[in-house]
Amino acid sequence: MLRVMLEDADYCDVPADLMTFDDGVVVFWRDGEEVGRHRQLRIRSLELIGSRPMGRRIEEARKTHPNAFRVWTQEQEDLLTRMFHENATKDELVAALGRQPGGIATRLRALGLLGEDEKLV
Repeated sequence: MLRVMLEDADYCDVPADLMTFDDGVVVFWRDGEEVGRHRQLRIRSLELIGSRPMGRRIEEARKTHPNAFRVWTQEQEDLLTRMFHENATKDELVAALGRQPGGIATRLRALGLLGEDEKLV
């Protein structure tokens, strides 16, 4: 089962075991049959649900980083961008955003603020 997080904090759960990409659309399949499709630009993230090992990992991470593995809101991205431009440290970003350092670095790269070879310090 996949949770498809869409723009505007909307989501849907899709009983899929495979996904393919077709001209800007993500097509979801189960046992060789199409079970759904969404425009790729509308998808913010995909999450495996019902997967016990990942579920435990998320639960553990959220004990110390409450926003770990959650979809980024525009407000969080704005705060991240502002703090990054103000030269906030990695620890300051982690504390303010409630996220893991790796998630913050990944988002900074997606926003074009941190290069692929740069590290969050």
